[in-house]
Amino acid sequence: MLKRLTVGQKIFCSFLVVFLLFVIVGTESLVALKKSSSGFTDYRNLAKDSNLLGEIQAEILQGRTYVKDYIITGDNKYRQKYVDSMNTLQPQLKLAEETMISDNRKALVIETTKMLAEFNTSFTAVAKAQKKREVLANDSMIPEGNLMEQTFEQIIDNLGKTGKNAPALYWCAKGVRNLVLGRLYAAKYLEISDDLHALRSLAEMEKLQSAINQLSNILSKSDLQKLERIRQASEEYVKAMTDLVTTTEYRDRLINSELDVMGPKMADLIEKAKSSVISDQEKLGPNLQSRNDRAISNVYIISFFAFAIGIGAAFAIGRDITRPLRKVVDAAYRIAEGDMTKTIDGSDRKDELGSLAMAFNKMTSSLNEMAKAMERVADSDLTVTVEPRSENDTIGKALAVMVENLKGDNLKINEAVRALSSSLSQISAASAELTASAAETASAVAETNATVEEVKQTAHLSNEKSRQVADVARKAVSTSQQGKKAAEDAASGMKNIRTQMDTIAQSIVKLSEQSQHIGDIIYVVNDIADQSNILAVNASIEASKAGEEGRGFTVVAREIRNLSDQSKHSVSQIQSILADIQKATSSAVMITEEGGKAVETGGNLSSQTGEAILNLSTVVNQSAQSSAQIAASSQEQLAGLDQVAVALGSIKQAGEQNLESSRQLEEAVRDLDLQARSLKNMMDRFKL
Repeated sequence: MLKRLTVGQKIFCSFLVVFLLFVIVGTESLVALKKSSSGFTDYRNLAKDSNLLGEIQAEILQGRTYVKDYIITGDNKYRQKYVDSMNTLQPQLKLAEETMISDNRKALVIETTKMLAEFNTSFTAVAKAQKKREVLANDSMIPEGNLMEQTFEQIIDNLGKTGKNAPALYWCAKGVRNLVLGRLYAAKYLEISDDLHALRSLAEMEKLQSAINQLSNILSKSDLQKLERIRQASEEYVKAMTDLVTTTEYRDRLINSELDVMGPKMADLIEKAKSSVISDQEKLGPNLQSRNDRAISNVYIISFFAFAIGIGAAFAIGRDITRPLRKVVDAAYRIAEGDMTKTIDGSDRKDELGSLAMAFNKMTSSLNEMAKAMERVADSDLTVTVEPRSENDTIGKALAVMVENLKGDNLKINEAVRALSSSLSQISAASAELTASAAETASAVAETNATVEEVKQTAHLSNEKSRQVADVARKAVSTSQQGKKAAEDAASGMKNIRTQMDTIAQSIVKLSEQSQHIGDIIYVVNDIADQSNILAVNASIEASKAGEEGRGFTVVAREIRNLSDQSKHSVSQIQSILADIQKATSSAVMITEEGGKAVETGGNLSSQTGEAILNLSTVVNQSAQSSAQIAASSQEQLAGLDQVAVALGSIKQAGEQNLESSRQLEEAVRDLDLQARSLKNMMDRFKL
C-alpha cells in the first residue's frame, strides 16, 4: 500500500499522525494546566489575604503596645509611634476590604475598621486626659508645693533667729511633715494611679490646713503674711489634686471600659478572618494536589500511547523510504568509486523513488559514454566527437567544448614553444653578458669601498683633533672669563682701597686739626697755671702779713702753687706728646697721599689689565666658536662618510646579489630551454 503513495503523501501522513497526537497531548495538558493555574491563583490570593491579615494583626498589637507605653510613661514618642502605626494600619484595612473575596471576611474587616475608629477616638480622649494630668502636676502642684516649702523655711528661719515661740516651731515642723507626705503620696498617685495614695495625699493636706490654723494664732504679723501665702498655695494644691483625681478616674475609665475592651475585640476579629483564610487554604491545597496528580497521570498515559503510535508510524514510513534510498546511495558510492556497471531495479514502485531509480540508470548510461570519450582524449586522441544528449546536457556540452579547446590550445602551444625556444636562446646570451657585467661591477664597488674606508679613518682622526681643539678653546674661554672676573674684582678692590685711603686721609687731617685745638687748650691751661702760681705767691704774701690768722690761707696758697706746678709739668708732657702726634700725623698724611697715588696707579693698571683680558676673552670666544664650527663640520663630514660607507656596502651587497641572480637566471634559462624542448616533444604526441 505504501509503495503506491508518493513520498510527499507519506511524509504528510506521518506529520498528520504526529500532529493529531500532539493535539491530543496538548489539549489534555492545557486543560490540566488551566485547572492547576486557577487553583494556584486561588491559593495565592488566599496566601496574600493571610499575609495581609497577619500584618494587620501585628500592627494592631503594636499600636496597643504603644498605647500602654504612653499611658505608663507619658512619653510623647510612644504617642507618635501609635499615630504612625495607625497611618500604616488604615491603608492595610482599606486594601483588605477591597481585595477580600469572601463576604464573611470582608464583613469582619469592615467591623474592625469601625472599631479602630472608635479606638482612635478613645485614645485621643485618653491622651488629652494624660496631657491634663501633666499640666496639673507641672504647672500647679509642683510650683505650689515648692512655694509652700520655701515659705515654711523662711518662717522657720525667722523663728530660729529669735529663739522663742517653740509652739510655732512645732506646728511648722508638723506642717512641713504634712506637706512632704502629701506631695509624696501625690507623686505616687501620678506614678501608679492608686486611689489610696490620692486619699492619703488629700488627708495630709487637710492636716496641713489644721497646722496652718494653729500657726495663725501664734505667729507674728510678718510671718502671718507668709502663712497666708501657704494657705492660698495649699488651697490651690488641693484643688489641682482634686482635678488630677477626677482626670485620672476619667482616663482610667476610658482605658478599662473602651481601650482594653476594643483592643482584644479587634485582634479577635482579625484572628477569625485569618482562621477563615487558613481553613480555605487547608481545603484548597489537598484538592489542588489531587487534581494535579490526576492531570499528570492522564498526560503520562496519553503521551505514552502517542509516543508508541508515533514510533510505529515513523518506523513503517521511514523503512519504506530508506530502503530504496539506501540502494540509490550504494549505487552513487559505486559511481563515486568509478564503478558504473551496476543498475537499480525500481520498476515495481510507482512513487518518486521508482522514478529516481530509472533516472539513476539513465545517468549511469550517459556517464559510461562520456567516460569512454574521455579515455580517448586521455590517450591523446583529439579526433573524438562528443554529441550532447539535449540542450540541458551541460557535461556533454562542456566535454565537446573541452575537446575543441584542446585542439586549438595544442596548435597555439606548438607555436608558442617554437617562439619560446628562439627567445630562450637570446635570453641565454644576454644572461651570460649580464653575469660578466655584474662581476665587473662587484669588483669596482669593492675597490671603492676600500677607498672610502681609508677616507673615513682620516675623517675620524680629523674629527678627534678638532674635538680636542674645541675642548682647549672652551677651557681658554673659561680661563679668560675667570681672568676677566678677577680683573674686575681687582679694579673694584682698588676703588674700595682708594675710598678707604681717602677716608683715612680725612680722618688724619681731622686728627691734626683736633691736635691743634688741644694745643690751644693746653696753652690756655698753661696760662691759667702761671696765673694760679702768681695768685698763690700773692696769697702767701698776704697770709704772712695776716700773721697767725692767715696760716690756713697759707696752706691753701701752697697747695694752689703745687697744683699749678703739677699742671705746668703735665702741660709740658702733653705738649711733648702733641708734638709727637703732630709729627706722626704729618707723616701719616704724606704716606696716605702717596698710598692714594699708588692705589690710583694700581687702579689704572687693573683697568688696563681688565680691558686686555676682555679683548683676549673676545678673541678666545671667537676661536672657541670657530673650533666648535670646525668640530661640527668634521662631525657632519664623518656622518656623511659613514652614510657613504653604508651606501657602498649596500651597493656592494646589491652587486653581489645581482651577480648571483644573473648566474641563477642563466641556469634558469638553460632549464627553461630543456623544458621547452620536452614540451615540444609532448605536443607532438597529440593527434589533431
